[in-house]
This record gives sequence, C-alpha cells and structure tokens, in this order.
Amino acid sequence: MSQDYPPLALDDLVHVMSPSPAPQAAIDDPEVPFRIKSSSPEPVQESDILQMCNKVMELRNIDNGNSKLSLREKELTEMVLRLTGAVRPDSEQLVRQAEMISALTQQRDLLLRQGEEQRLRWNSEKDGWARMAEALIAQQAKNRSVSGRDEDAERLHAVLEADNRDLRQRVNKFE
Repeated sequence: MSQDYPPLALDDLVHVMSPSPAPQAAIDDPEVPFRIKSSSPEPVQESDILQMCNKVMELRNIDNGNSKLSLREKELTEMVLRLTGAVRPDSEQLVRQAEMISALTQQRDLLLRQGEEQRLRWNSEKDGWARMAEALIAQQAKNRSVSGRDEDAERLHAVLEADNRDLRQRVNKFE
C-alpha cells in the first residue's frame, strides 16, 4: 500500500506562517535577506542592535522628510530607535548576578538548616536539664519524707519510752 503513494516532501507537511497580516516574503526572494532565527532565549546582542539602528537611520536619511515613508513606517522607525536606544544589561552581568543569587540562596538555606539544628539541640539540652531538675526535686522530696518518717519514729519512740518509764514508776509505787 505504501508503494502506491509517493513519499511526502517537507514542504507538503510544514507551511511557514507569519503572525502579521502582511504577506510573507518568499524564501527565494533576493530582496529580503533570509536569517535563521536563533532558538536561544538570549537577549539581542549589541552588534544586532547597532545593525538595526543603522538600517533605521538609513531609512530616515533616505526619506529626508520627503514623506516617502508612510506615517506608520515613520512611527515604526521611531519605535525601533526608542527600543534599541534603551540601556540593556550585559548578558554576562546577568549570568554573574544569577550565579550570585544562587550562591546567596544556597548560603541562606545552609544557615537556616544550621539554625534549625542549633534550635533542636538547645531544646534537647533544655529538656535534659528539666528532667534532671525533676529527678533532683523528686530525690530531695523522697529524702525529706524518709527523714520526716525517721523524725516521726524517733519522736514516737521517745514518747513511748517516756510512757514506759511513767508506767514502771507507777508499777514500782504500787509494789
């Protein structure tokens, strides 16, 4: 079945479309230089900006106020000059700044982790001290109760001995 149909060419599958309503120039047109657009998201380089400015300036110089350019074209040349005249940050500077931001973010994350570990260590140490204090308080309370019992027993013993002496003396009186 595949032998019945000729293979498709790339032009049969892909049609180049322009987002603008103006007709698109043919690729074979020698008047329009064909530029392969970069797929890189890099900003426009300074050399490209200068080249655009020079082309716009040539258009303005050719016109010399003779209104060969339409109002829209004049507006477009002014827009291009304003946009290309703006100061753009250097891509290398942007890369350095991004690396610095990344390094500072990593350092911040490290400091946050260290702070959290230190806080956990302090809480653990605080809990250890609290348990030790509770144990000492319980031991002291136990010693107090034991010593209190001993004192009570000694008092009771002294009272009983005194009673025994009294009773012996009474028994001795009656005998």
